[in-house]
Amino acid sequence: MTKKTIVKKITLSLIASTTLMMGASNAELEAMLLEMKKEFGAYKASQDKKYDTLKSQVSSKKKTKKRTKSAKDTTAESTVDTNEVIVLETPESVGNSDTFESFSDLGLAASKVYNSESALSIGGYAEMKARKYRGFKNFASSINNTTRNKLETNVVRFVPYIGYKFNDWIIMNTEIEFEDGGARSDNTKNYKYAIVEFAYVDFMFDEKYNLRVGHVLTPFGNINLNHEPVAFLTSDRPMVETFVIPSTWHTNGVLLYGSYKDFDYYAGVITSPDVGKLIEGRFIQQGRLGARQFTDDFSAIARLNYTAILGVELGGSVLYGASSVLAQDKPGGSINNLDADVSLFMAEFHASYKDNGWNVQALAAMGKMGDDYANLNTATNTIAGSVNGQYLTVGYDVLNSVNTEQKLYAVAEVERLDMDADSETVNPDNHKFNEYSLGLAYFPDPKVVIKAEYKMRDYAEGALFADEESFVASLGYIF
Repeated sequence: MTKKTIVKKITLSLIASTTLMMGASNAELEAMLLEMKKEFGAYKASQDKKYDTLKSQVSSKKKTKKRTKSAKDTTAESTVDTNEVIVLETPESVGNSDTFESFSDLGLAASKVYNSESALSIGGYAEMKARKYRGFKNFASSINNTTRNKLETNVVRFVPYIGYKFNDWIIMNTEIEFEDGGARSDNTKNYKYAIVEFAYVDFMFDEKYNLRVGHVLTPFGNINLNHEPVAFLTSDRPMVETFVIPSTWHTNGVLLYGSYKDFDYYAGVITSPDVGKLIEGRFIQQGRLGARQFTDDFSAIARLNYTAILGVELGGSVLYGASSVLAQDKPGGSINNLDADVSLFMAEFHASYKDNGWNVQALAAMGKMGDDYANLNTATNTIAGSVNGQYLTVGYDVLNSVNTEQKLYAVAEVERLDMDADSETVNPDNHKFNEYSLGLAYFPDPKVVIKAEYKMRDYAEGALFADEESFVASLGYIF
């Protein structure tokens, strides 16, 4: 019986009862009241049943995570685990609850389109930072040194993600980055820009094999696939994954990826960097190509990640390819006078442990150029053919034993970089240093992190640079 029918019947009963009551006896009135009581009782029971069913459905939906066909079946404890599933219930005035789950080792916010119930998905992240050096003096100009020693504050980056599901197996995902506030100025050193950092289409055939085509993130290392601020514990990304592995490293390519049991993998072909733009002490960082490219140089790349025992993950990446000096960035552009055909090999191994309040991440990486890379050298710019670096980050959540979703990590990080392993530059010690960080990372919410640390950079003994010390604080969030 429908709600409308029940209400109609009760209403007719009330009208009839009112009409008859004026001439009815006490016995008849009692019988009418009993009939009305039964009608109201039946109506109330039906509404209570509907309410209980609806309540059960809503509760079940909140507790059940959204699954995507190719999403891997993992769970994790740590707030900053790249494979963590976060179910966040926001107030009704803000919106419905969101589920953040890493997909194909991407960041939690970057994976939003894969877990969204709607076709269109919008997410993103941002980082704001403050830095104060103590007696910086490594610029050639005293005026520049004075400026560097002032308090620097910056909106380091604001990054929106836009994703769209064409159907249940074709998905588009895009990242747009506004660096240092955006609005790039050419021929300056403020490095402001706004770019498309990735824009690809996934063809999701099966959990074991899927195809990614377009402008992609290079699947290499820990940070490059997941560079969102909640994914690492220090304000700065590790220098090894900035100098040796040039995160964020994005280029055009085709990638096959998938999951099988405890393994995730990537394999494919990407365009190689332009070795004609390399600068001393930064390996291939300045050779990264943008979305518009004119090149015949390609590299093969592969990445494998293994989820071992509880909380432990192991993995590695390799890249091999060829690169040459591009004579022109675009048809009609300026001519580059260098001439070199270079082979490029890179490898890294990474490991992590995230359980029982601990968050430990480690990585070792190396890179080597071969063939006639020595032709890249000029009187003012000598290029090293071999580099390597390692880092270890250890964090412990001091609130681990407290019944709270908030996390407060005590963090220590040590890095070693050798950006001229074969001592080929004019002053090799300028490109060899250790860096140490000690600080805190506070997560008042799984999507928000406040970090602060004291950093020390210790250059090799023969370096022309003075050791550096700085205090760094940052605010980051994903949405």
